[in-house]
Amino acid sequence: MSRLLKFIFIIFIIFFVSGAINLYGQVDYQQEYLAAKVNFRLGNYQAAKVGFGKLLELNEQNPFALYANYYYAIATYQLGDTTEALVPLRRVWLTHDQWKNRDDLGLWYGKLLLEDGQLLKGIEVFNEIETPNLKAARYAIELQSLQVYDNVSALKEALELNPYDSVLAAHLAFQINKLPIIDRPVALQEFLIESFQLDRELIGVVNKEVSQIKNTYNVGVMMPFMAHDLTTVKGNKGNQFVLDIYQAIQVAASELNEQGRKQIKLFAFDTKRDSAVTAEIINSGDLLQMDLVIGPLYPKPAMLMKEYSKEYRLNMVNPLSTNSTIIGENPYSFLLKSTAQTRARKAAKYAAENYENKVATIFYGKSEEDSLFAYSYKKYLEADSFNVKWIAPVRSALASSEVLKSLTEVFDADTLNYGKVYIANLKKVRVNDGDSLIMSRDSIGHIMVATEDDKLLVFNVLSAVETRRDSVPVIGMESWVDFDQISYEQIERLGIVLVGQNFFDFTSEELAAFKSKYKDTYNILPSQFSYSGYETMRFFGQQLFDYGNYFQYGLYDKGFQKGYLYTGFDYTKSNDNQFVPLLKLVDLDFIILPAVQQEIID
Repeated sequence: MSRLLKFIFIIFIIFFVSGAINLYGQVDYQQEYLAAKVNFRLGNYQAAKVGFGKLLELNEQNPFALYANYYYAIATYQLGDTTEALVPLRRVWLTHDQWKNRDDLGLWYGKLLLEDGQLLKGIEVFNEIETPNLKAARYAIELQSLQVYDNVSALKEALELNPYDSVLAAHLAFQINKLPIIDRPVALQEFLIESFQLDRELIGVVNKEVSQIKNTYNVGVMMPFMAHDLTTVKGNKGNQFVLDIYQAIQVAASELNEQGRKQIKLFAFDTKRDSAVTAEIINSGDLLQMDLVIGPLYPKPAMLMKEYSKEYRLNMVNPLSTNSTIIGENPYSFLLKSTAQTRARKAAKYAAENYENKVATIFYGKSEEDSLFAYSYKKYLEADSFNVKWIAPVRSALASSEVLKSLTEVFDADTLNYGKVYIANLKKVRVNDGDSLIMSRDSIGHIMVATEDDKLLVFNVLSAVETRRDSVPVIGMESWVDFDQISYEQIERLGIVLVGQNFFDFTSEELAAFKSKYKDTYNILPSQFSYSGYETMRFFGQQLFDYGNYFQYGLYDKGFQKGYLYTGFDYTKSNDNQFVPLLKLVDLDFIILPAVQQEIID
């Protein structure tokens, strides 16, 4: 064979083998794809993933690449790896925006992005899906995928970027309704309901039109009356405070009924301080006939009633508690008093507006509410550019003594090295011969003492402030005026600001009239509990008369309302009393600070 013929033969063999390889390759793509698809349909996701994995490269010779990436991602997701599954979906989404199955791809890509925590990107992908027959599937998948998102701020940002997404809007409105009442952006929620025509019932928001104006309102009083003890001859009944509350409720209901316009009918339910008994009352169905329930008083029965109240949309009010969990996310649960968070916020607002030194020191007592108040106060101060350099629990006599020592550390003036101290920033006070008190003027700022009943802590802090003699402002609690160790003169001399709770004037004509009527009716003077019971029935009974059984819709917009015995109430967009009187003693008489007085005037 000539050399030319050999060359031609070799060239032929090369082209033949090359063509065969290409032909084999095309057949291999198809076979691999079909085999992988069979495994996928049978749920053999590991085998399907391996098969589709051989076909992921996007090139002209591979007609199955887009489908392989799509199914590879789903198989990988089914095997539990969302992060890896996102890679092929992202690749196809970014490079093939004209693919005929792009919207099917978007359903999975959006779902996985949301499950991967990529809220903004996931919502953006869902909003690009335009195929009409996929819209229903898209809404269902998006709604399900959004369930893990409860951050209202993040959802609000996503809606601002996708303003026509009705699924996102409904989810945001629902999450707003889960916030504590005080934290709810109610105006935004109403905007969403109106703009997207959302179903209030599905969201959990009562339509104000359902509030019924009646001639007679049934009010249930759920309290541990312990009726079996009432027949005994014991001189001091353990549940006397309950009787005080109930008897005052009766006085208030009688006064409301004397107005002649409408009537209050009372129903007593004895919880016996027992959760099981409370559950029996709830399950009896009798409460469904009530327009308002006062109580229960104790935590476990109260939490049972809270859940029932929310489910059956029955308004309830607790006359004694300051615990925000009694309200929670239940729009039908109210407190007569202010929560620790509300009082801390109001006190922090006062500090921000009146103290130039943006440093704060916080001590708090051993109760859970003391701690809650302290850290709420810290949060609100820091949001207003304060620096809380020192926050400490004081739960023992030793710890209380350490507070006194720390605030009044004494140095020997002869041994103190003035050359290393910035004297201009220090306060020097002569204490005893040869001793000096050296404390930084700016190191403490003002002192918040968050305790209602730790007398030793309060006494030590006030003693330290008097020893320092540098006019450190102190904020404390109204209950301090009842401490034997602290005089009115000391509180006034130090200019202490007291955070009040349902404050009232003991010299008022209204209080005198109530005392007289209560004594004439029950042959005993009212107690502090009597005042709470009376004010609960008078105030909320009047709301029933004015606005119906769902009185919150009038209450939320009413603003400040004068109380009957107490100074006043404010339930603006809230279910606990937002009126927090901040008090000072002037000429041994309490005054409400001007900023708070303005609320009364307005």
